[in-house]
Amino acid sequence: MKRNLLTQIKNEWRDNLWLIIELTVVSVAVWTLAMTLITALRPKLDEKGYSIEDVYKIKIRLLDETSPEFADMGEKTEENNTNDIRTLLNNIRKSEYVEAAAISYNALPYQFNYVGNMLEILNSQDSIQYYGNLRMASPEIVRILRPISRSGLSLSELEKIMKRGEILISPEPRYDRYRDVNKLIGKRTLLFDTINSRRIGGVIESLKRNEYEPKIGTILVPIDESDNSILNKSREIAIKVKQGMGKKFEEEFNENADMRKLRNIYFTELSDMNKVRSSNQYHSNTQVRLWSAGIVFLLVIIFLGLFGTFWFRIRQRSGEIALRKTCGATSRDIFQRTIGEGMLLITIAIIPAMILIVCIDHYI
Repeated sequence: MKRNLLTQIKNEWRDNLWLIIELTVVSVAVWTLAMTLITALRPKLDEKGYSIEDVYKIKIRLLDETSPEFADMGEKTEENNTNDIRTLLNNIRKSEYVEAAAISYNALPYQFNYVGNMLEILNSQDSIQYYGNLRMASPEIVRILRPISRSGLSLSELEKIMKRGEILISPEPRYDRYRDVNKLIGKRTLLFDTINSRRIGGVIESLKRNEYEPKIGTILVPIDESDNSILNKSREIAIKVKQGMGKKFEEEFNENADMRKLRNIYFTELSDMNKVRSSNQYHSNTQVRLWSAGIVFLLVIIFLGLFGTFWFRIRQRSGEIALRKTCGATSRDIFQRTIGEGMLLITIAIIPAMILIVCIDHYI
């Protein structure tokens, strides 16, 4: 029973070689499945970068020209439609239940839109590009979503930055590998959708689209409400109501036509962002549960496969085990030797498995 395990493994090298290969493949497979599961669940623990408490959204709709209620105002139709949006928005802001309201384009979370954009820093030869999700909104969006400043600025200071026409950006994982994003503050940049440069005014936490999304770059650009093209930039209003006044505001909005319709413009689909979150997260949660269940199932299959391999190996050695027992070995001795051999083979298999894991992690 005290025969050296290494000598035994060496003498049975042909059988052990295939077992080591199998254990290597299994180790890599288990690592891949585990990392897939961790990658899917880890973003849930990250800071979201915003708050949706007491936040609502409203859709901006435009009457079709074929509608009998459509008001044709000739050349001034677009200008008047824009003015009507401002009027309805101001009526909402006058509500005693509303804390802040803003025009929004892709600024609110829990939607699947991604408007990719790249910052082109003026007077810079930097080859490292900053990519982010473009989010546009009136400066009041700061009071609505309450983004977190990376440099400790207050919400009022962040809002002042946007009112000056400056943009807010967040750290971007690929850019952060080589550069400090805070050094971009104060620099001017060109966005691909404009010929006018914008000054980078501050750095905030990433505004994630949902809670399972890894942190990505965020480019928060202020919308100038005096611009007559706002109808083309947005079809959404973001609203922050005073704490506990959500139901009151819903009732007021449904009863007050001055908040909902003016000539060709009408506001509709008032939605509590907590309900939007539940709807959005249901899809994400279902996806993550399916992934988790599938990965756990595969891990169980792998475990049972290994268990079967070692069971078959032990059954093949029933004659050897019987001989050892006749020579005085106890069941405990047999068990300890079997476990010791298995652990030694796994240790040997881990070496090539780690090499493969490092290579996979480096190139993928």
